[in-house]
Amino acid sequence: MVVDPYARTVTRLGQLVGAGTESIPDAELLRRYVAARDEAAFASLVRRHGPMVFGVCRSVLRQHQDAEDAFQATFLILARKAATVRRPERLGAWLYGVALRCAFRVRKVARRAKEQPMPDVPAPAPADPHWADVRGILDAEIGRLSEKLRSALVLCELQGLDRAAAAARLGVPIGTISSRLSRAKDVLRKRLVRRGISLSLVALGLILTQAAAVAAVPPPLTAKTVAGAIRFAAGQGAGLPAAVAAYVLRAARAQQVAVIATGALALGLIGLLLWGGSRLLRPDDRERIQGNWQFASFQFQGRRIAGGPGFTATIDAEAVRFSGIAPRYKLDPSQSPKAIDMEVPGPNGQMLMSYGVYELTDDRLTVHLALPGLPRPTSLEPADERQAIVFVLERVKE
Repeated sequence: MVVDPYARTVTRLGQLVGAGTESIPDAELLRRYVAARDEAAFASLVRRHGPMVFGVCRSVLRQHQDAEDAFQATFLILARKAATVRRPERLGAWLYGVALRCAFRVRKVARRAKEQPMPDVPAPAPADPHWADVRGILDAEIGRLSEKLRSALVLCELQGLDRAAAAARLGVPIGTISSRLSRAKDVLRKRLVRRGISLSLVALGLILTQAAAVAAVPPPLTAKTVAGAIRFAAGQGAGLPAAVAAYVLRAARAQQVAVIATGALALGLIGLLLWGGSRLLRPDDRERIQGNWQFASFQFQGRRIAGGPGFTATIDAEAVRFSGIAPRYKLDPSQSPKAIDMEVPGPNGQMLMSYGVYELTDDRLTVHLALPGLPRPTSLEPADERQAIVFVLERVKE
């Protein structure tokens, strides 16, 4: 007579879970487990979220044993990381993401296996021949949703809670649940369309309903998972589920290190900007100077000409165009003060090169040019107005 090694554990779990834990919120069950390694509290979490987690694993993995391994690995990770779940009321969404990562890891391990796989129990055939492919894509896209949207979708569509119960679970108004649910479905539909699956919101609702219709988790699997999770949390455990859980945890830590490093780099860049590197993010003067301008003032060898309506200039990448002429220019913003070389009309109509300096803000351009043949000035204020051309332009508001 073959004795099920988990039969006694199954019976014990039934007694534990039957002791009034099913109505206790996830946050309280997690608190009890973290505080005292309460096995009954953890078993209730496995029973409550198990069908959803098992459905995710089976959508990725065709072999029943592989799905069971990923299922166990998911709850092994919960046992080890329960104290770090920041939003216990969103535990379902958290488990959904972990289940996907575990299932993908198990699939990768299975593909690498060299030996011939033993006969396994296949997953039930879907009603639609394309359902397995669609379900895999659907799960991947649900995993990409924000935690707020995924929480509402998992609770209402995959775990069967009504909106009032989901609102109570998450501690938000029913209207918030409704809007998040609507937004989640709309985002999913658009993403599925981009992946070549055209669905109306009604059809998406039917698919989500089918996704929720997963087989109950076999009691021996629940018992094995709870027992293994308690051992894993204590630093023990062997077999593929433990190996997968350890791998996913290492990958998560590596990702956290990468995020911290990226954050440090970002802080360094912010410091650089605050110290004076804001030029790195601003357009170059060669771009900023382009556009339509109006002369605010113009001074030639000490004679001032006030700007007025119609006295405008258009500056492009090569020339300053005004009054029927288009003198070319060149900027060098690396110098101090910033340098500009610009053509000016000579006495015989020919263009002569003049050297100067400039100052450019978002709305104002000030230029001081020396007369042709004279050296570049060293400031915007001319030492001798008779040897200078000074003009101020103001940007024309579009």
